[in-house]
Amino acid sequence: MAQERTSELGRFLRSRRDRVRPCDVGLAKGTRRRVPGLRREEVAVLANIGTSWYTWLEQGREVHPSESVLEAIAEALLLDREERAHLFLLGGYPDRATNPGDSEVGEQLRMMLDEVLPLPAMVTDPTYTIRAYNEVERYLTTDLAEVAPADRNCVIQAYENPEWASIFQPLDEHKRLLVAKMRAAYAESLEDPAWGPLLERLSRYPDFRALWDSGNVGRTPGRTKVVENPYVGTLNLTMATLIAQENQRLTLSVYLPVDSVTRARLETLHGWIRDGSIEKKRAEVVAEHERALAGAADGGERPVHLRVV
Repeated sequence: MAQERTSELGRFLRSRRDRVRPCDVGLAKGTRRRVPGLRREEVAVLANIGTSWYTWLEQGREVHPSESVLEAIAEALLLDREERAHLFLLGGYPDRATNPGDSEVGEQLRMMLDEVLPLPAMVTDPTYTIRAYNEVERYLTTDLAEVAPADRNCVIQAYENPEWASIFQPLDEHKRLLVAKMRAAYAESLEDPAWGPLLERLSRYPDFRALWDSGNVGRTPGRTKVVENPYVGTLNLTMATLIAQENQRLTLSVYLPVDSVTRARLETLHGWIRDGSIEKKRAEVVAEHERALAGAADGGERPVHLRVV
C-alpha cells in the first residue's frame, strides 16, 4: 500500500510538472526543450530542494517528504486547492488535505440547505462554528441572524446564550456530547488557527474545562435530540451529517424528524417563515423573555424555556 501511494505521488507530480509552462513561473523558454512543461531541475530550484531528491519523488521512491517540502513543491507547480489537498494526501499528511482556516461555503452547499426545507440544516467547520444555515435552522434555537458571526458557534452558544441553552434538553447531557464531539474534531484539525482563540474563550467556564480535560471523545450518531422550540413546541430530531466534497473541512448537518408530530411542526414553522408571521412571533418570544428576566431580578424563578403557542 505504501509503495502504491508513493508511485501515485510520482505520477501526480509528473503530470503537474508537464502542465506548467516556463513563462508561468518567470522562466525563459530557451532552446532545445524536450519536455512540454518544466524540467525536474527547474522544479527543484523553484522549490529550493535538491534535484536528485525531487527526482526520487517522481520515481516513487520512499523518501518521506516533509510538509514544508510538499508546500514548496505545491507553490512551484502552481497547484490549486484541490490539487494541493491531493498532494498532501499522497504525501502521507491526510490532516493537511484541506487548508486550515478555509471555511468558504460554495454555491452547491447553499443550494442543498434550501433543498432540504422544511428540515433545519446548517454547515459547520471542525470547530463547530456555523458557516451557513437555512431559514428553518435560523429559528430552531435562537435567531441566528441576530448572532454575531464570531459567536455563531454551537459550543459558544450553549455556554453563553441562555435562550440557546434552554432549547436542548437535558442541557448537561447536550453539553457533554457536544464537547466530546468537539474533542474528536480537534484531533483531526489541530492546525486550524481558530482552535486557540476558541478554546481560550471557552476555558473561562469550569464545566467546559472539566468536560474538555476528561478526554472523552465520540460522535454518537443516531441519538434523538429533544429541542424545545419557542415557536412550535417540542421537536424530536436526529441528525444526519455529510462531509462536503467541495471542501472537506465543512460538514452539512440536517435535522430529521423522528415522528409525524415533529414533521408537522417543522412544516408549520417553515410556513410561518415563508408568510412573514415569524417576525411577530419572534417579537412575542423576545418580549416574554424580557418579562421573565425582569421577574427573575425581582426574585422570581427563571423559566426553563419560552414558547409561543
